[in-house]
Amino acid sequence: MNVTSVRLTRLQMLRYPFSAETRAVTQNMAKDLGSLISLLDRDQYEPVVDEAERRIIAAIDQSEIQLVNSNDDRDFLIYPTSRLVVEKIGDPRLREYQAEAESKTVNKHLDAEKDEVVMHLCQSSFGWQIESNGRAVDRARLPVWLRSFDFRMRFENFLEVAPGFHQPPWKLVNRYLDAGWIPVQSLELKRLMSGKYKQLILNSTLKVPTLPARLTEAVQRVETEFRRKARVTEPLKITTTVVSAFPPCIAQMHDDSVQGKNLPHEARFALAAFLLKIGMSQDEVLGVFRSSPDFVTDLARYQVRHISSKSGGQGYTPPGCKKIQGNGLCPVYLGVTFDPLCEYILHPLAFYKTRAWETLKGIESRSWYAAKKRKRQSLS
Repeated sequence: MNVTSVRLTRLQMLRYPFSAETRAVTQNMAKDLGSLISLLDRDQYEPVVDEAERRIIAAIDQSEIQLVNSNDDRDFLIYPTSRLVVEKIGDPRLREYQAEAESKTVNKHLDAEKDEVVMHLCQSSFGWQIESNGRAVDRARLPVWLRSFDFRMRFENFLEVAPGFHQPPWKLVNRYLDAGWIPVQSLELKRLMSGKYKQLILNSTLKVPTLPARLTEAVQRVETEFRRKARVTEPLKITTTVVSAFPPCIAQMHDDSVQGKNLPHEARFALAAFLLKIGMSQDEVLGVFRSSPDFVTDLARYQVRHISSKSGGQGYTPPGCKKIQGNGLCPVYLGVTFDPLCEYILHPLAFYKTRAWETLKGIESRSWYAAKKRKRQSLS
């Protein structure tokens, strides 16, 4: 393995809060959550709290996070303070906004980094095994199809993040695998790194105790701003009857979208196309996506209009079961849940039509499937 020896600059340490160097600095200043809270209650740390607020508000507004580099070590406490505030509020949608904004900012900064820095961050921060494929001129001796790949990484590290992206190029079956190593392009590796950072935020929770007045006021201000935005972006109501007829895949996508989770492109298309096909208006469909961390009204409106206007106004048909399963979006196929009707249909719309009819007729028993319908796929 090519082990890199790199010293991060102060600016780089501020850019990458997940780096081992940055974590060492912050832990030296505040060894645990209690120590951090004690520091932040001091007058000289008030600017840290203020900047942490700004950082969170930027995430809520889906704007770029501006780094503070005042040549003062207190700058390193801004990010952990922002995490503390978000965790105290305890809303998973706000955490999703923060994770999305932070990961996008990191991805932008990584674009300007040299390969040595990228490899160092992978190895020292995430424990990934990464090797360089050399300069472009050195790769000329490789097979043509391998020359565009800047690095190679262990497949175990690749699989820590890639399954969450869903697009075909991220599926292991579509990648070249040689003795456990996967070739990756520079942009792909940086996407995986920012995705790993996002995972770290989403999967980490802090049990935040009662806070002193200054921090409590900051929490209240951020929460007020977030609730105001949440009210503006709250999706239009879909009746319980309609939701109860959703197939498990669509129900999961719908729930995730309403909760403010960032859906992959394939899930957004499948959900929008499905909702339009069952009779929801474009505005109603837009409402379902308004809580998304990267929601942009004009862009979303254009995309929904495009989906609904295909084929002379008939609209796109949502993908069938096989496509949804192939994209890793079927919770039944993944073994997360089960509904017997799924084995007797091959399309989400067919599920919806049958389940809506059952609801209308008050049929609760699913035993009639085996007697009246032919099994189309085996998922149990």
